[in-house]
Amino acid sequence: MRKACEEFLMARLPVPGLAACALRLPDGAVTHRCFNRWLSSAQVQQAFAELALSFELLQQQEMAAAQTVWLFEHLRVVLCLRPDHGCLALFLENRADLPLAEVQAVLDEFAELPTPDQPGF
Repeated sequence: MRKACEEFLMARLPVPGLAACALRLPDGAVTHRCFNRWLSSAQVQQAFAELALSFELLQQQEMAAAQTVWLFEHLRVVLCLRPDHGCLALFLENRADLPLAEVQAVLDEFAELPTPDQPGF
């Protein structure tokens, strides 16, 4: 799964307005990348850990969601959780000209990546 996710991210990112991304694989391994200077690696790691935990707590309360969006003054964070517990977070600049259709396409493709137990993996 790691290789498939890395290849997927390399091919599709960055999209315009992407400040950072973070990925948690089903085995719990986490990786991230920053694409600008105003968001540090430490900030991305900490925010991703907390937001992913919040997302999972919502799931436990039977508030099932495939995606969540957190909106801040200068940042929009979109998380996509897969059934195998893989999780992708896109940290986007909060601006009017974001290519939201392109961002959604990346999230949709991530959600549909095959898992090791599926044909075509």
